[in-house]
Amino acid sequence: MKQPAGSRWLYYRGTVQFLSTLLANSYFLQSLKGFCYPGLNCWACPAANFACPIGALQYSSIGLRGVLTSGKSLWAALPLYVLGTLIFFGALFGRMMCGWLCPFGWLQDLLAKIHRRKYKLPRWSRYIRYVILVVGVFAIPYYTGQPWFTKLCPQGALQGGIFQPLLHPELRAGIGTMWYIKQAILLVTVIAMIFTRRPFCTVICPLGAFFSLFNRISAWQITYDPQACTDCDWCVQHCPVGLDPRQEVNGTHCISCLECQKCPQGAIRSHPVWRSPQVACSADHLPTDPEGVS
Repeated sequence: MKQPAGSRWLYYRGTVQFLSTLLANSYFLQSLKGFCYPGLNCWACPAANFACPIGALQYSSIGLRGVLTSGKSLWAALPLYVLGTLIFFGALFGRMMCGWLCPFGWLQDLLAKIHRRKYKLPRWSRYIRYVILVVGVFAIPYYTGQPWFTKLCPQGALQGGIFQPLLHPELRAGIGTMWYIKQAILLVTVIAMIFTRRPFCTVICPLGAFFSLFNRISAWQITYDPQACTDCDWCVQHCPVGLDPRQEVNGTHCISCLECQKCPQGAIRSHPVWRSPQVACSADHLPTDPEGVS
């Protein structure tokens, strides 16, 4: 007999993603611009309330070179606040911010619904984002003095590159080659989102790469019970990033969206580390046919 689908709160992920995007871009909290939002949201957006952690890390890398060449203490340029914020969220939730809070992640989930057939990216491409984190966020800004990832980021092209000129006509005269390159990158990324599962998260996102380092040690963990599993492949078909959750729960590529926890057999569960999976998942299940859950 099939067990009921996952806990009720799992079915509100889309609502949480919407509210998270609204919170990050509601305009009325711009006094909090110094706080790094734990998701990819461009601080150049006219409505953005918070800072972009990737942008902050790049500018810290730029400042680091000046500090080191001037002979000042290394501690004067280390981005302790930014790193501390990211480590705090990562230690608690791993990559759950990617699956529940990230505005750009929500956009990918929405666009993925346009085309049902999805093409798989090569497995090796998953590791490119670590190269981008080290080289694009730290090394290149350090040596060039320019935040090149921000200059080319498709999220920045969408939020800052489009809405800034729309709302501020005086900026349109300054549109040049880099703007068109950035918009072309956004267009390619959007097309990829339609035909592959979360391509930006999988291949490019340096913020997801950073959070993934905490997936196996975070306070929120996902467990797989092979005895309850019937190998129906339900979890594989519904994973937003195209993983096999039976093998990759808590792995560095998992975005901790917990869609797999809706498993009709109850074989995948999540829980804080101080509670057992049985206790964490024993309460309040929906008596809904999981095959109808998208």
